[in-house]
Amino acid sequence: MIGPNTMSRQLKSKLWMRAPRTQPGDFRNDRAKVVRWALLGLFGIIATRATLLHLFPAQSNALHHIADNQYQQEVDLAPYRGAIYDHRGEALAISVKRPSLAINPRLFRPSPSELTHLARILKLAPQKVRRLAAKRSYFAWLARQLDPRVADEVMNLELAGLVQISEPARYYPAGNAAAQVLGFIGLDNSGLSGLERQFDKDLKGKAFKVMASKDARGQFIVSESAGAAPERTGNSVYLTIDRVIQEIAEDELAAGVRKTKAKKGFAIVSDPHTGRILAVANYPTFDPNNSRKVTLAEARNTALLDTFEPGSVVKPFVIAHAIDIKSTSPNEEHDCDHGAMRIGKHTIHDDHAAAALTTAQTLIRSSNICTYKIANKMGKEATYHALKDFGFSTHNGLIGFPGETVGYISDFRKWATIRFANVAFGHGFAVTGLELVQAMGALANGGHLMKPVLVERVISSDGLVVNSTPTQVIREAVSPATARTMRGILEQVVSNEDGTGKKAASSLYTVAGKTGTAQKVEPGVKGYAKGKYIGSFIGFSPVEDPHLVIYVLIDEPSGLSYYGGVAAAPVFAGIAERSLKYLNVAPDKPAKSTASLQPPLAKDDKHGHEADARKL
Repeated sequence: MIGPNTMSRQLKSKLWMRAPRTQPGDFRNDRAKVVRWALLGLFGIIATRATLLHLFPAQSNALHHIADNQYQQEVDLAPYRGAIYDHRGEALAISVKRPSLAINPRLFRPSPSELTHLARILKLAPQKVRRLAAKRSYFAWLARQLDPRVADEVMNLELAGLVQISEPARYYPAGNAAAQVLGFIGLDNSGLSGLERQFDKDLKGKAFKVMASKDARGQFIVSESAGAAPERTGNSVYLTIDRVIQEIAEDELAAGVRKTKAKKGFAIVSDPHTGRILAVANYPTFDPNNSRKVTLAEARNTALLDTFEPGSVVKPFVIAHAIDIKSTSPNEEHDCDHGAMRIGKHTIHDDHAAAALTTAQTLIRSSNICTYKIANKMGKEATYHALKDFGFSTHNGLIGFPGETVGYISDFRKWATIRFANVAFGHGFAVTGLELVQAMGALANGGHLMKPVLVERVISSDGLVVNSTPTQVIREAVSPATARTMRGILEQVVSNEDGTGKKAASSLYTVAGKTGTAQKVEPGVKGYAKGKYIGSFIGFSPVEDPHLVIYVLIDEPSGLSYYGGVAAAPVFAGIAERSLKYLNVAPDKPAKSTASLQPPLAKDDKHGHEADARKL
């Protein structure tokens, strides 16, 4: 047995061999060394990082950028768009500051009476204002681009959470002048139609960047200092349009459409020597300063976008080509079959029955039968190329306008005889108004088919020319001699007592041109729309030195006014005379009494009609 004394000695021996117990707060030497080295290493890393940041500040900037992105965000504010001018430098579209109203829904708490008053001022439904106030965000638009007086009235309510912000807005100083040409923009400062859309990238400019604060959740907090002031405006666009001629064309066109109780109409005015478009008028029109309720259909530029069957206005180009290739001559006589010609199951009619007419008389009296016989003599292929040479159904006349298209002529090898006859006097194919103006310009200027031009140049905000459009001759449509002959014949369409265009005459200037009447094609239905016509007139003035080519189209005039010589010719006369006076063109015609301007009508022409192609 082990006695008590032995056990006591063994216990004391074990206690002696254990390390002495440390007191709280004391470290053993080995642990203390680890901690000391760890602390030294940490301070070394911090010192090294501080040294690097001091020696290489770009890294410091990067950290600041990371931190800023957590609390701030660079925001692009809408820039000021460049202006649009006419060719004389008259402003047609400019940018101005307009007040917009925004709210912070978390602070915006109007009373019921304040909310009702606010909605009444802004012409908004009270429910809409309530929905905006109920949002959980820090920002919501209340109303944009307001009249300053309206914005001031709202701000005078002194509602918490309501902020006024200046934004660039579009203003059209000329009102509805050239509205369908200029187009309009949306609230996002982007062009939606017309030239505003076509030149959106040029006009839009460079956005102004500001730093907007964000809350902890990353949502923007609006402040009163958030204004719209761009660093650089967009480029400016200079048009070939003349504002005065544009307003004249719109005034005369509107009067003509209303007088004939027509559906709509358009007019195009061009300089035949350069191809520059001086006016593009559409009626009805709209006010681009109040474009929020305007539909794209109302803003459609029918003068540049629509295609249609032209009717008798194409006869000069068919006959000019026949004269140019010597297939006929002005004095050659043609059998007119007394006003009715049978082609298979179809019959071609003339409104003014005649036994025989010369080539010149064919155009003056607008005979369908003799025009076809002239075309038939030179053949289908030559007739097809006559239209092509004058720019129809080609891409040479495109100006880049949004939605622009070209006319359409089918392959002459597919023409049946009746189709050939229809094409000869303006049916069975489609054209655009710009193609007609381009073609008549070639006869007016001596035979040169000119490239049409609507935009003269684009200028940057610092005055540099970004782009310009030179005058360009596409081809020689006919010889100068043929063009001169045609000018003389087309003058008689207006001045001769048998001419169909007598109502286009001016008391001051000589006028040459051609009337046209065509039935409208019914969309989705084979054949023509019953009782729906297009009356048109195309011509130039003065005859010997043409300054203007003008095409007028009246769509669906009522009653006997559907004839081009009645519906469209007077509109041409008004535009031509007023515009030439404005341009200070010297009159080339001696003053005459009013009675002498209206020669006696032929016995078979009670209304000044051209041949009608209703029954083929």
